[in-house]
Amino acid sequence: IRSLVKSYTNHNLTTITGPITVVTGKNKRITLVECPSNDTAAMLDCAKIADLVLLCVDAKFGFEMETFEFLNILQTHGFPK
Repeated sequence: IRSLVKSYTNHNLTTITGPITVVTGKNKRITLVECPSNDTAAMLDCAKIADLVLLCVDAKFGFEMETFEFLNILQTHGFPK
């Protein structure tokens, strides 16, 4: 999230608390939300409000069970496969 905010605004974030809204144009805004991977209720809430999901997987750990759970939650809430 820090690199996306820096890309759009040229500002550095020290801490991320809650959703971050970035104004990208006169009529365009992007809201960035970080979803914790260990809380199923938080995954469900993110799946309900999201229009687009950027899923980042740590190369050290690879795909964990929580990753597949989140993908299944997204598919049941209308995201394409």
